[in-house]
Amino acid sequence: MEDIVPPSGPMQGTKICVIGAGFVGIVTAAGFARFGHQVVCVDKDQKRLSLLRSGRLPFFEQDLENLVKNGVSSGRLVFESDPAKGVEGKKAVFLTVGTPSSNGGRADLSALHEIISVLSKNMKAGQILVIKSTVPVGTANTIKKFFSQNGNRVDIDVINNPEFLREGGAVHDFFNPHRIVIGGSSQVAIEEISRIYKMGMAKTVPVFTTNNETAEMIKYASNVFLAVKVGFINELARLCDSVGINVLEVARVIGADPRIGKEFLNPGPGWGGSCLPKDLQEFIGLADSLGVSLFIPKAVSQANLYQFEHVFSKVKNLVGDLKGTKIGVLGLTFKANTSDLRESPAMPILMKLLETGAEITAYDPAADSIVDSLLSGVVRVDDPYKTAEDADCILILTEWADFQLLDWGRIRDHMKNKNIVDARNILAPELLKRYGFNYDSVGQN
Repeated sequence: MEDIVPPSGPMQGTKICVIGAGFVGIVTAAGFARFGHQVVCVDKDQKRLSLLRSGRLPFFEQDLENLVKNGVSSGRLVFESDPAKGVEGKKAVFLTVGTPSSNGGRADLSALHEIISVLSKNMKAGQILVIKSTVPVGTANTIKKFFSQNGNRVDIDVINNPEFLREGGAVHDFFNPHRIVIGGSSQVAIEEISRIYKMGMAKTVPVFTTNNETAEMIKYASNVFLAVKVGFINELARLCDSVGINVLEVARVIGADPRIGKEFLNPGPGWGGSCLPKDLQEFIGLADSLGVSLFIPKAVSQANLYQFEHVFSKVKNLVGDLKGTKIGVLGLTFKANTSDLRESPAMPILMKLLETGAEITAYDPAADSIVDSLLSGVVRVDDPYKTAEDADCILILTEWADFQLLDWGRIRDHMKNKNIVDARNILAPELLKRYGFNYDSVGQN
C-alpha cells in the first residue's frame, strides 16, 4: 500500500474520457474536472446529454448539480455521444456503464461488451482502459484478450479502479475517499491512474495496488460485508423489540469497538439500492458456479426479504384489518438525498399493503416519476401533510431529514387514527407519544 499525498505545486491536467453518464459516471467526470483534468463524458442518451450540457441532472444526487455546472462553465467538462470521438487523444478511458443483475442473478455485461467492441477499434497503444464498473472476477483479463485478438489488435493496459461512492453522499465520497484501489499488471499504468487522483486530493489517501482479479473481488467483498452488517443490525432490532431494549443504544456501544465500527448499524426497512442487491447475487452466483458453498450471503439475502415483511406486520399490528384503510407514506427512495428507486425497500412493502386492499398516499421530495408505473395504485402528493388526511397510519420508509421537522401536531389533527410506524427510527418516540400517537419503530420499543 502507498499513500496519495496532495501535490506541493501545480500539476498538468490529464485528458480523460468517462464512458457512461449514470450515477457513477457523472460523479467521476465532474469530480475529475474539478481536479483540473480535461474530461469528456460519453453517453448515447441524447436527452440526458442535453440536460447535462446545460448543467442540469437527469436525477437528484446531493451537491452534484453544482459540481456539474462548475465543470461545464469552466470548459473542463464536456459531453459527447460518439465514443470514438470521446476516446480520441485521451490518456485514460474510464468505463462506468451499468452491470445490473440478469434474470439468472449474475451480472449482465451486455452494455460493457457493447462498448468494449467499439473501443477495441478506436483505442490506441499507450492509452489506459480503466474499469470503474462493478464487474465479475476475471472480466479485466477477458477484455485484455479481446483487445489483442479483435479490432485493431492493440495491447491496451487495463486497470480496475472500483468505486465506493454512497448514493446521497457521492460527491463527498469522491473528494474524501477512505481508500483508492488500483488493480492491474502494468506499473506504469497504475502510476498514471494514481497521478490522476493525486492532482486533486486535498489530504493523504491510502492507495492499494493489486492485480486485476483482486481489485474486482474487493468491490464485491466490500458490498457483501456491508449487506451482512445491515442484515445483522435489522435482526438484532427484531430481537430488541421482543425484550424491550433500545437497539440504538446497543448499536452505539458495539459500534464504538473499532473491530466493528459504527457505520451501517442503523436498523431500517431493509437494504436496497443499485449495488448491494445485485452485487450480493453475483457474489453468490460466482461461488455457486465454482462449487463453493457460501452460507452467510444467502442467509443475509433471505433476512432482508423478511425485513420487508416485518415492517408490513408492524403496520398491520397497529391498524388491524388493512382493507379500505388509508396509509400515508413518507419516503419512497431507497435512502435519503437521492432520487434512486432501484431495489428500494419501499416497493415490496407498499405492494404488500396494496395487496391487502389498503389505500396509499405517498410523498417523497426527490423520487423519480417512474415510481408511478412501479406502483400504479399509489397516489403521490407534493406536500407531506397531504399524506395525513384521513389516514389510519403514517409509515416512514426513507430517512429524509425534513421529515423530522414536520409539525406532528398538525399531522395528528388531520389523521383518522393516530398510528405511526417509523421504519427509519428518525423520530423521537417520547415526542410522538406526547402528541397521542401509537408509535412503533424498528428496535426501539
